[in-house]
Amino acid sequence: MKLSFEEKETFAKSMALIINAGFDIYQGIDMIEQSEDNPRLKTVLKEVLENLQEDTTLSQAISKTQAFDDYMVHLLEAGEISGHLDGVMSSLSDYYQRMKDMSSSLKQAITYPIVLLLMMQVVVGVIVFKVLPIFQGLKSLGGELSTYAYTFMKCGQIFSFMGFLVLTIVFISLISIFIYAKIKHVDLLSVFIYRIPFMKKLSYALSHAQMTYAFSMFISSGYEFEDAIQYTLPLIEEKQLKENLKKCLVDLQADMPFEETLANNQIYHGMKLNILQVGIKTGQVDQIFQQLSMTYQDEVNESIAHFLNVIEPTMVTFLSVIVGIVLLSVMLPIVSILSSL
Repeated sequence: MKLSFEEKETFAKSMALIINAGFDIYQGIDMIEQSEDNPRLKTVLKEVLENLQEDTTLSQAISKTQAFDDYMVHLLEAGEISGHLDGVMSSLSDYYQRMKDMSSSLKQAITYPIVLLLMMQVVVGVIVFKVLPIFQGLKSLGGELSTYAYTFMKCGQIFSFMGFLVLTIVFISLISIFIYAKIKHVDLLSVFIYRIPFMKKLSYALSHAQMTYAFSMFISSGYEFEDAIQYTLPLIEEKQLKENLKKCLVDLQADMPFEETLANNQIYHGMKLNILQVGIKTGQVDQIFQQLSMTYQDEVNESIAHFLNVIEPTMVTFLSVIVGIVLLSVMLPIVSILSSL
């Protein structure tokens, strides 16, 4: 059983308050479990308490339940190592709130186009397999098709079939994404961000925000750059960024300066890299990482807003073009028949 973004946000927010109040982790989770009305979260918290009794850390206890995502597990591990568990819980609460809002917005944005897609697939299917074949028996209607109308009708048949095929592929793809999310026990939003090719920019920005926040947490706790990268690597899901970060670690182990490894392996670019290099020279690198993390998060929010503003009109336009051409391929033969009567 996987918890939703809302349930994970509730847990993280409650834990942040409890840790800040000075309560013991076990005692705090017990308090949340007793006051929780959500049966799913209540069941998971009971399992976490049982795991904690086995003298495990909070991250290990949460990992054993398999109800939380890897990002929470790895970030909690980082918080336990760095001693910033309260800050991590607060950050996780904000993260899951943003993800919940993003997921809700995404569902609202694609619901109407998906319904329209299904309707258009039915309409185009009826036209392709029922309406257009009727024009093969035109003699019974008492009219004949002109060469132009017949040619257009044949082209329309081909285009209609291709349109129906495209709509079917899109529909099957959406169903496949849904099934994949269920099998892998991941949220649909995560699948869209990290698995869909045209979402690469968004996934890169989100991974950058997560990585930069982790850097700021470790470096502010006094960890060396090399250790910070080692502990941050498990947090990164974007493949290219993860590979670049591994190369950066190799360069650091070869005694290359931190700012030089970041530039050579394209971890940061342009103005962000320049600001970071200044922060390293002035001894304010942890503060710079915090600022960069907020900057990347703003970029994530802007990318999501842009995607949501584009996806619905794009799908509606695509479907309208297909239906328009299909209808023309039907109407022109009818006009030709009526003119020959």
